[in-house]
Amino acid sequence: MNRKMLWQKPILFALLLSPFALLVVDIFLDNLIDPVEEMTTFTGQWALRFLLLTLALSPLNKFLPFSIIRYRRMIGVFSFFYACLHFSIWLIDQEFAVQIITQDIIKRPYITVGFSAFLLLFLLAITSTNKMMRLLGKRWKKLHQFIYVIIILVVVHFYWQAKSDMDIEPMIYAAIAVFLLGFRVNWAWIKKTIRK
Repeated sequence: MNRKMLWQKPILFALLLSPFALLVVDIFLDNLIDPVEEMTTFTGQWALRFLLLTLALSPLNKFLPFSIIRYRRMIGVFSFFYACLHFSIWLIDQEFAVQIITQDIIKRPYITVGFSAFLLLFLLAITSTNKMMRLLGKRWKKLHQFIYVIIILVVVHFYWQAKSDMDIEPMIYAAIAVFLLGFRVNWAWIKKTIRK
């Protein structure tokens, strides 16, 4: 990497970590009215936002005069970091009771979908290293196409757990996800058409 660009990753790291820092500040200042609910929602939202940002980098990279694709892995890892926080808060709230956790996953559809998304995201996170890329070869790219399935599952999870049907935020995330997925499908079709 160009030495002039080495400063960019530490700044990006700090920006990606800033929501967590704000959450910690809110906890210590006792700003949370319903700590479990608010922390769960907050961490879940940021996991989704960074997941969408990860998905947005490839289309944006086609139009920008400089490359931003090198930041995709870091953003993806931070999405997993916030997903881990989200999942951990839920586990703590359930007091790590295996029976209750299992029943929730089986009986509550939005938790079933969210847990499935987390497992897939975990799989992508542990295979995101250069060593795993070399080890898996061509299979790595196919495996990481599960990002499209994950984003759909996460959006559905967020929509189903929304407290009100009138809540516009899940619809905004869903619209962004549909746009990004649709853009990728259309771009693939355009490239095939040009090649013909």
